[in-house]
Amino acid sequence: MIQKDSSSVNKLGFLIIMLLLSGSLMAQKKPAANPLESFLDTQFWLGLKMGINYTQAFPDTRNTGFSPIDYSPDSLRKSYDDFALPGAHMGLEMNFYHRGFSASFQPAYKRSRYKYNSILEWRGESSGDRFETRYDVEQRLDVIELPLIIKYDIIRKGKVRPFVMAGGFHSFIASAQKDVKITQIDYSSGNPLESSGGTSTLGVKDAFKGYSGVSGGIGVNLDYWNIRTVFEVNYKRSLTSATQPNVQQNELASLGETNDEIFIRDISISLGFVFPFRFIDQQFKAY
Repeated sequence: MIQKDSSSVNKLGFLIIMLLLSGSLMAQKKPAANPLESFLDTQFWLGLKMGINYTQAFPDTRNTGFSPIDYSPDSLRKSYDDFALPGAHMGLEMNFYHRGFSASFQPAYKRSRYKYNSILEWRGESSGDRFETRYDVEQRLDVIELPLIIKYDIIRKGKVRPFVMAGGFHSFIASAQKDVKITQIDYSSGNPLESSGGTSTLGVKDAFKGYSGVSGGIGVNLDYWNIRTVFEVNYKRSLTSATQPNVQQNELASLGETNDEIFIRDISISLGFVFPFRFIDQQFKAY
């Protein structure tokens, strides 16, 4: 009888040990990974990007077509309107994403526009002998822009993912055009008499050169179906001049109109639509 009871105790002890080991193994087993998050951890994205931009032409060195003798050169300075005219851009967006970070290459064709005005004044011996010529200029620059940007997702999960970004760019001049409106004002009759001096449209590509700079901004990704919509606001600032030194501008040179040495700054607002290279098949429904 004693031997039989001992055997039963041994079997019961063995059964308890096996149950404990089984429970321990189940506790150590990791939960299955979310297939969507695994799919998006490393991904290539390709798509289109378009938007508008506003440009500031920042003059570093002021240039004039005349050398003043008896008056201050400051009177010949151009007056720039900052971020006044909308431009546009369109291009590709190519992203490589890995665990919150993206390397993004975004080649684009971009049109920038800015305007300025300048006044040339002649004064005679009497106070009434005065004649002004005003130049209102709109400058258009078409460039091929090659930016390289690093993005970081502030939120890595969910359909809405805000991010910050920073990078650099180089722009090649494709074309440049200047529209000039000339207005003449005669004060000799006592009352200002205004007349049109005509308008001119000139190709001035030779007066500009490619420029490089840095950029930074914020944005948000919105994921739905197999599409990612990207909204960005980006500030770009050139670190090199966009104008060629000592280049005269056709018939405007005789009128004293010449470029300052300018640096380009702009604010770009963009909307893009990108698609994953690793396409989601019918058996894997992301959303």
